[in-house]
Parts: sequence; structure tokens; C-alpha cells
Amino acid sequence: MSKKSGYSQIFVKDIENGMVIAKDILGSNGEILLAEGFKINEAFKIKRSLNQHNVLFVSIIKEETEQVKKESLQTKEEVQILTSDINSQMLTKSINEFNENKMVLKESFNKFVKGQKIEQQEIEKGISGTLKLFKGNINVFQLMQSVKHLDDITYSHCHNVALVSYSIGQWLDLKENDLQELALSGMLIDIGKIQIDDKLLNKEGKLTNDEFLELKKHSIFSHEIIKGYEFISDRVKKAVLLHHERMDGSGYPLGLKGSKIPLFARIIAIADVYNALISDRPYRDKKTPFEAIRILETEYMDKLDANILYLFLRRVASNYIGQGVILNNGDKGEIVFIPKHNLFRPIIKLKNEEQILDLGHNQYEYLDVVEFC
Repeated sequence: MSKKSGYSQIFVKDIENGMVIAKDILGSNGEILLAEGFKINEAFKIKRSLNQHNVLFVSIIKEETEQVKKESLQTKEEVQILTSDINSQMLTKSINEFNENKMVLKESFNKFVKGQKIEQQEIEKGISGTLKLFKGNINVFQLMQSVKHLDDITYSHCHNVALVSYSIGQWLDLKENDLQELALSGMLIDIGKIQIDDKLLNKEGKLTNDEFLELKKHSIFSHEIIKGYEFISDRVKKAVLLHHERMDGSGYPLGLKGSKIPLFARIIAIADVYNALISDRPYRDKKTPFEAIRILETEYMDKLDANILYLFLRRVASNYIGQGVILNNGDKGEIVFIPKHNLFRPIIKLKNEEQILDLGHNQYEYLDVVEFC
């Protein structure tokens, strides 16, 4: 065992209850398995989890005198206040950029629908403005949760689908040109909804069969609107037309199955369903990301590309580590760990307390994350 000032490096087998993690422990894909500051209360579970990820060593905070602890706590609180202010400013700036990009998308949509001339440069500018969000330090998944009011459902949805699709494409190691076209596909999927009656789009009750058939036409309408633009590639046009196809053949408009569905359409299908679940709709309130993960894992494995979906669920869950949450009993906390085999039941550290809640444990089955903060 090697020692450095402030922490000790130990074998995983030597982990004991009460130890505190000194440095983030990362998995093979770069996801955080245990966050710095995490206090271990159920050592056997932590050992088992880390062994599954082939982690051999962990860094543990060494015992300190009470005076050193007090001084360290004061310094940490000062840093947290400063960091919180900086993060708040960055988040506000990104939310403003997010909303500005949404309005640019809305203007482009209206030009498409009215048959007005739209230049390739305008479309490229809209994409680059949206994707600029990835170049900062803001987590785009947490950003989408921070934008509370989405007044234009269609435009906001397409904007978010573009962001999520781009993220999935990055995780699949697609080339930059492919990522750009994938994002454009996501932006254009629902452009045809502008041709559907607002009363139908905003209906609060269950749709009739005829109403659902009318709504399903939007992918065809979207394709019709963009098919005459030569600077939009065929694979973008196909992705827009086919993003509601399903792996088991239950989708529309053509009822395609499996590999007959283009890659872009399979990626966008996942982004589309996920964002629909975490967004408010006239007929229901939005789900939390962890509710969405549960629904995708239990109800969509045979409908969406399972390989891409599993990758998405693992990676999107890890994006919420460090996120503040409110539980259904009113307690506030922070997500510190996402169990690999129980993605929708995160481990929470309660605010201003050392208590750690493993929502996957039977003891806490009555608790749920109801809101982010």
C-alpha cells in the first residue's frame, strides 16, 4: 500500500465501512463509479461493484485531527460557494444560448413550411449554434432538465432530439461529418407537425384511432417538406421519414424491421422517445430521467435497437452523477453513483448529511427521485 499526503491507496478487498473516497473512481468507459467524498456504508456492495469493473485500487482519505478537519471544511465550503456561483453563471449563459438556438430553429421551420428559400449556410449556422453547447463545460443532459418552460413543444423537442442524437453519435464514435448530419436529422424530424391542427397536437385526452392516424402522417409531411432541397442528403431525408420505425416492425410509416431501418433513424428513435418522456405533454407531466430510463429498459428493448439503447442508458445515467435531486419525501441530495445493473435507482448522498441512500435497496424502495434541483 502506497501513501501520499492526505490519502492512502488501498486494495479494493481492504475497503471498510466508514472510509471516504479521496478521488473519483472511473470505469473503463470513463464513467464515474464512485465520486470523491463518497462515504462507504455498505462495503460488501462497493467491493462487489468495483470487482465487476476490474478496479484493483482505491484512494481513501486519511484520518485527520479535528483542527485540520475544521480548517479543511471551511476551505471546502468557500470553494463550493465560489464554484456554485461560477456554475450558476455558466448554466444561465447556456440556457440563454439554448433558447436562442431554439428560436433560430423556429424561424428556419417557418421558412421551410412557407416554401420560402432557405440557404444551406442558414441551416449550417443553426447546427453549429446548437452544437456549440458541447464545446463548453455544461452537461447538455442536465441543461435540458434546467430549462423549465418549453413554450413551443415541437421546436423544443426537435432541438433536444438533435442534442441527444449527437451525444449518441459521439458515443458510437461516428465521424464529425456524420455527427453534423445526424444532428440535422434530429432537428428536422417533426417539421411536418406544423401542418397538423394545433388542437390535435395539444389534445389532453386520449387520441381516437383517426386522430392517431392523422398524427402519424407527420413523418411523411416532414419528408415532403425537405425532399426538394438538394443540400440535404438522402440519409438525412430517410432518417426524418423513418424515425418512428421499430425493430419489431410495429412502427410507421413503412413497418420496417431490424437492420432495414437506417442507422440514423435507429439513433434518432431513441433520442425521440427519451426526450418525449422527460418533457411535459398536454396529456401528462414529464418523467424524471430515471423514470425514463426505467421505461426504456422495460418497455422498449424489443422496439429500439438494443445495442444502441443499452449504450445510451449506461452513458446517459452517468451524466447525472453530481446532479442535485429532490426525493418524494422532500429530502434533498446529490447523485453520487449509478449502479450498472440498476440504472434507474441511483445512490444518493443526502444534503448536509453523511447518509447515503441506495435507492436500489429494498429498505428504500418507497423513495423516488421526483425533481432535479
